[in-house]
Amino acid sequence: MQVLFLLPLLQLLVISIPCISIDPTQLVYDVEGKEITSDFDYYVLPANRGNGGGLIYVPSGLRCLNFVAQESNNTRFGKPLLFTPLKASANFSIHLSSDVFIEFNEFNTFCTKRVDWHITNRLPESSPAQHQHVAAGNEDGVKSFGVFRIEKHDANMVGYKLVSCVGKTPCRDLGLFAYKDKTWLTISDNPFMVVFKKAHYFVSSLA
Repeated sequence: MQVLFLLPLLQLLVISIPCISIDPTQLVYDVEGKEITSDFDYYVLPANRGNGGGLIYVPSGLRCLNFVAQESNNTRFGKPLLFTPLKASANFSIHLSSDVFIEFNEFNTFCTKRVDWHITNRLPESSPAQHQHVAAGNEDGVKSFGVFRIEKHDANMVGYKLVSCVGKTPCRDLGLFAYKDKTWLTISDNPFMVVFKKAHYFVSSLA
């Protein structure tokens, strides 16, 4: 009798297991409720509007190195960003807590058309040294392959947070640091909560 009772239970478990690996709640969604994919660019905006605009790049004065900052104008979306899974799946969807490369697209300089994010110890505009900044591109003009993730911070908070994952050390939150007349994206204990707005054009394949 016990064997007969266990058979339906085992069948139920076999049916349920595949559903765990494709749980749609693990995907990342834009402000329109659509999945974020590596086929499109997105603007990264503050989850609580009225707290500045989207993310931009600010030249450092060094060849090909830029720092990531926030637009001060609430109405500006900033510059479009491309998210690429480190381990690309068939549909190129972006999943929570999965490794991704982040880069500004449509970047018109002699260095490259795309500049990827990474963490740097260099400082913009004599910024205080207690912060590690998010950079886009580097002095050598080659890709840096910095690894980041998109995660949920708290069930009661709107939006997502971005984290940096370097080597085998624990991932660190990205937050905002205001200095002089700019607000920089840095490693921080106070995460910058964001949402994603699709830039409505298709990303062409680039080498």
